[in-house]
Amino acid sequence: MNLERLKYIWDYPEGIQLLLIVLILLLLFSTVLFITLIVVSRIRKKQKNSRQRRYANHIEETLFAIAFDNRTLKDLKKEKNFIRRWNKKKYKQQFLRELIKLHRLYGGEIAIKLQHFYQSSGLMQLSYEKIRSNKWYLKCDGIQELSELEIKKSAPVIRKYTTSENDTLKMVAIIEFLHLVGLEGLSLLKDYDQPLNDWIQLNLLESIKEKQIEQVPDFGYLLTVQNTSVVTFGLRLISLFHQNQHIPQIRSLENHSSRHIRLQAQRSLRDLVYQH
Repeated sequence: MNLERLKYIWDYPEGIQLLLIVLILLLLFSTVLFITLIVVSRIRKKQKNSRQRRYANHIEETLFAIAFDNRTLKDLKKEKNFIRRWNKKKYKQQFLRELIKLHRLYGGEIAIKLQHFYQSSGLMQLSYEKIRSNKWYLKCDGIQELSELEIKKSAPVIRKYTTSENDTLKMVAIIEFLHLVGLEGLSLLKDYDQPLNDWIQLNLLESIKEKQIEQVPDFGYLLTVQNTSVVTFGLRLISLFHQNQHIPQIRSLENHSSRHIRLQAQRSLRDLVYQH
């Protein structure tokens, strides 16, 4: 709207009335649209909650039949009620979430049954679909699902994301990769050219502490790499697992050009000498 048009509006009452009418109509339209969006959102949320409640009992019964009654997918497909729900993706997604929850609660034979069903039923493909998504948080979900269900063959796929530019995805990928292949998998850091910030390192260390590790590799090789953040992580691992044989090498790192490495070398030496 140019200056002459604005001058016309203010010089003539009809123009002012027209402008006010337009503004009022826009306000009414915005209000109606806002209320409509809220109503639609609430309706969808109620429908989702209602659907999840309907599915929940059936999923629980089915999972317990798989875990405790040795029911297979072939057995379940004989039931019309199961087939009708199983063909719906929303049902499968909820089924997968509940299967993972149950898997976390049980070990041994029950866990093996759930893992087998995850693979044979096609639920595993939902996890791979998440990994192929463009959204980093869905990739994280898919990676964690494959790791939780002990899908060893997924390790090479997960490894690809250990160099992600997204720190959360990178951290999740490294943690779950190590879960599947063991601490020997840290050898991927030999030629690692990505930064491992303190947040990632501390989360990795906490994850490692939680595991019952029988065989711990020698982490001395991490002290010789070019990536300074990996060297720092190597120092922390050596302290964690009391690898005192590396004390002479750690002493030499007290004169390193990186301040971060110098400080961590000093901390590691204190820890190792005190533990010794």
